[in-house]
Amino acid sequence: MENDIMQMTPEEVILAGLGRGPIDKNRVSTMGASAFRKQVIERIPTLPRPVQDKVKQNMAQMGDKQYFSVVSLSGTATDLLEKNQKSEDGVRNIDDAQIDENTYFLLQSISLQYRTGTSGKFDDLLPAALSEAVWSFKVKNRELFYKNPVDMFGEPLFGYNSNKPLGTYVLNNPKWIEPNQTLAFEIEDAASTLSGDVKLKLIGTEIRTF
Repeated sequence: MENDIMQMTPEEVILAGLGRGPIDKNRVSTMGASAFRKQVIERIPTLPRPVQDKVKQNMAQMGDKQYFSVVSLSGTATDLLEKNQKSEDGVRNIDDAQIDENTYFLLQSISLQYRTGTSGKFDDLLPAALSEAVWSFKVKNRELFYKNPVDMFGEPLFGYNSNKPLGTYVLNNPKWIEPNQTLAFEIEDAASTLSGDVKLKLIGTEIRTF
């Protein structure tokens, strides 16, 4: 995905259902370099009507976004996103476990990386105790993912191959997350006491209205 703010082309406006006019189907199929961007365009019609209107009126910006949280593991369960925690340099860039105000975030990938100590890069393989645990992800107390195995972040199918960064799970069905909805990401049911640090990244595209 591109790193700058991405404005929609006239063809993308039509594809998103925000405008009318003829469009070449072959052009649609090859339009844009990013599959992630296309996922956003195709899902704009599922946003609330006022947000769609903002996009159509050029009163919204679309760009890449990553929310992250670094947490030290302890015991057999750990919460990676917690209410009443504010942004802190190098630790997290999300306040109160909620998406930024006036922002709709399309979650397209989740990254879970591990390090054995409390400093350095997150490039260690998942230890057995962590791999054998499960993870759940909630949005406003609604389970989007429920007790999936942590080792799905380490299996070649999901994370450790030449086409994806270390520990990354790409969603087959991306999810919109609305502002002011509390998020919770929990690792639990570990076979033994967990230790070390993990870095959670929620990766996707944001539409910010103004």
